[in-house]
Amino acid sequence: MRAVCRMVLVWLLVWSLADLPVATAANRALGFVLAAESSQIDGVAAESGANVFPGDALSTAPDGGIHLQAGADQIYLSASSAVTLADANDGLMAVLSSGTLEFAAPRGAGVAIRAEDVLVRPQTPVATHAQITVLADSELKIASVTGPLELELDGTPYTLAPGRTYGVRIVDDNADDQNAEKRPARRRRRLIFFLFLTAAGAAATIAIIELHNHHHPPSVSPSIP
Repeated sequence: MRAVCRMVLVWLLVWSLADLPVATAANRALGFVLAAESSQIDGVAAESGANVFPGDALSTAPDGGIHLQAGADQIYLSASSAVTLADANDGLMAVLSSGTLEFAAPRGAGVAIRAEDVLVRPQTPVATHAQITVLADSELKIASVTGPLELELDGTPYTLAPGRTYGVRIVDDNADDQNAEKRPARRRRRLIFFLFLTAAGAAATIAIIELHNHHHPPSVSPSIP
């Protein structure tokens, strides 16, 4: 009887440990807060040095901002913005639901942004600095400051050259297809682009430097490639 009980205990121990790597991975910090002002993580005031995890919801007040370090990459969420963090295969995924997010990826990898169903990430392994703003439903503004960007919608990739600010709009191809009613229902979307004439990321660069200098030396600001 003792032998049977011992075997049951061993089996239970092995079974409980089997899920340990998964649980550990799920609780792994994605990064930490470099600086925070009038901002929250999951409804609690954000503080410098706090870790951030997959599933965390970050938001900023109209006078706020939050600056994150995630490995070699940096992310800045400006005023009146909201984002949810997730773990990606090669780093951090940020789902931007409102406002503006800016990122700097020195190696051109490790960070991806999803906004209005559009996935934005560095296209090549070179230093990449970009800013994404949700303007309205199905409409974004994307400033590719340095490094080319890859955008993806419904599996279709697009490339944005650096040094310009783009308006990006999601359009429904079915709306212009006169034969759409004769075909099986399938949503088809694509992106159209237009150029802004203002300097890419200028306002956000000033905001990042001001917030970051208030807490830390300026040498690690994501606005300095």
